[in-house]
Amino acid sequence: MSFTTMTIGDLCVSPYNARINRHDAESVDGMAGSLLNSGQLYPLIVHPMSTKKGAPKQWGVFAGGRRYRAFRMLIDSGRLPADHPIEVIVRDITDEAELVALSLAENLVRLGLRTYEVYTAVVRAHERGRSLQEIADTNGQPVTTIRQWIRLGRLHPAIFAALEQEEIATPHAMAFAATEDHQLQLRTFEQFMQLSLPQRRDKDAPTVIRRMLKIGDSELTKMLRFVGEKAYADAGGRYELDLFAEQAEERGRIVDEGLLMQFADAKLERVRDLLRRQAGRDLRFEREYPRDPEFGGVSRDLEIAAEPMPLTPADAERLAFLQNEMTELEAKAQQILDAPDLDEEQRASLIAAIDVDYEPMESEVAEIGDRMLLHLPQGDIFGTLIVQQDGSLETRFWWASRKEKRKALAAEQKNAATPAKPTAVSAGPIARPATPEITPAFRPTPMTGGRAIDASYGFGERQKADAAIKEEHGLTGEGVQIMRAIRRETLRAGIVQDADELEGILGQDFVIWSLARYELSGGYGYELGARRLSSGYADRSDQAEAHVQRTEAHRVWQAALGEVKVHPSMTGTDLALAFDAFHNETYQFRRMVGAIVAGLMLERSLNAGGYQVPLHDQLAFYCGLDDAAEVRRLVEPTEELVDLFPKAHRIAMARPLAPPVASASWEKLKAGELTSPVTRALKAAKHWVHPLLRFGEDEPAHAIEEEMAQ
Repeated sequence: MSFTTMTIGDLCVSPYNARINRHDAESVDGMAGSLLNSGQLYPLIVHPMSTKKGAPKQWGVFAGGRRYRAFRMLIDSGRLPADHPIEVIVRDITDEAELVALSLAENLVRLGLRTYEVYTAVVRAHERGRSLQEIADTNGQPVTTIRQWIRLGRLHPAIFAALEQEEIATPHAMAFAATEDHQLQLRTFEQFMQLSLPQRRDKDAPTVIRRMLKIGDSELTKMLRFVGEKAYADAGGRYELDLFAEQAEERGRIVDEGLLMQFADAKLERVRDLLRRQAGRDLRFEREYPRDPEFGGVSRDLEIAAEPMPLTPADAERLAFLQNEMTELEAKAQQILDAPDLDEEQRASLIAAIDVDYEPMESEVAEIGDRMLLHLPQGDIFGTLIVQQDGSLETRFWWASRKEKRKALAAEQKNAATPAKPTAVSAGPIARPATPEITPAFRPTPMTGGRAIDASYGFGERQKADAAIKEEHGLTGEGVQIMRAIRRETLRAGIVQDADELEGILGQDFVIWSLARYELSGGYGYELGARRLSSGYADRSDQAEAHVQRTEAHRVWQAALGEVKVHPSMTGTDLALAFDAFHNETYQFRRMVGAIVAGLMLERSLNAGGYQVPLHDQLAFYCGLDDAAEVRRLVEPTEELVDLFPKAHRIAMARPLAPPVASASWEKLKAGELTSPVTRALKAAKHWVHPLLRFGEDEPAHAIEEEMAQ
């Protein structure tokens, strides 16, 4: 055995090296960095290789193959010269079995450091004067890894001892090390150790630890976005990044929680004061939306559509200009933040230059806001200010109760010069020629369709239709049924409203005609989009019922049902007298009953293949539902409805209707966090109706475009 130096050209990997795993053998980036920065600490062990006569002498590396590969990487990349001296120990052995045995022994006796030993050593080196970069260069590791090791090495002693004794694993230690606060670490550790052993060993235990530490707390994060990171930091607020998060810039801990909430409360109070000035009255504000005592959800029928409006046309024009300019500046700032070739100093300088233009505009927008007017009805109402996950503030106004809403509306009608009439859907009698003139947009297909409606006809048709709807709109099977139920309720409401008109006999005509078609011509119910009242199948799930009940269409339908149900013709026990009560009633009442029977006969359809019934589009045309605005009046977008759709479909629906600055961060939000901003954007577009719920015209795009341009 002798010690000497050789060059890379003299060496090759021995065929008798025990390490054969290719991935392990070739993972030498860190080792190459260490060799380059700290030099060779251990020699290679080589043996003579048998070569052909006249070929240069070769030496096989049977101990230190990864170091050899690291040298080869450095020389091939030009970071070391080809004649760089490599220290070796020569073993003059030619017996193959002995070479393999020695290589195995050399790898087996080598015992790697335990992880906590690595963390301790790195901390000791750093405390004795070595910089993070120097430690990284010496060990062939990135600085971020060294920073993480130091954080782990400085864990509270009780937690570090648990890691040494294997009471917790490295992922648990990383979760505790998400903060440097030793007191918080220890308090959380003591709480965690009180959990059962299966809970502590669960794969999600690190997530539980971070939740205890309030790392990435969604409530505090949205409040930070609402207050503004700069305002919080300028007041001395601290934000501690989780070094072990996959995206550390998006997850951390709000250190000064009390300060943050103080700023948030002050900002909310400023908004309340502004809204009171704009409304010219002493508004009260509640922390939560009003709840429906019967169904438990939000009482959306109590919401009042109102928002501050500019005082003068000049203010409106100036506000639109400023918002446009600010949106462009925000887009430029985002480009600067995303630019990979800029350092932090360059970014800060460019952002500061943008702020010079942005901040005066922001102040002027606030001044115009102070002058705006907020028109709210008289009566007992209140407002809600809810901070959304993206940091925006949602402002809504509500009636205090249904009784208060009815009282205020009655007073308004009484004071009006002309008594209010129900919304006209049909403008008097409709001339019905023998062959109605119907545009292609009104009747796009022959008078057949709806094969997926009746599952008993062919289950394959329903499967095919549901698959197509899922691909286009992202709805589950349950979601399809919910949308069908809502569309039917809308058509029911339209037919009932038609019966209120002077010559509104649409429902009556449909009942008589469809029953006659059944008896005289046969056929399937799906073709008519109607059923015989004595048959049919249960077609409304509990979920669909809940969604239907949130619509104005349902309230119209239920009001009509309630009126008819209590009539003597329906409650009388003597059928002869009951019929007399019906027969002698007004023509308007009998029309209403006909409309209700028509509504009860309706099947649930959709504006989609398999569920599309052209006859429903024709009925909708006669009662005014081919107008998207009328459908929207009966079915307003709700958060529950938006929740039916996957995240990507929510964004696709609402992004064209929302300002770019508002929708820019939507992809970063979780699906649940996205619901409110998407719903707000859809509600703001007064003509928006989901394509599946429309009748006749495929896309009211022109109406939406006109509305967005105003």
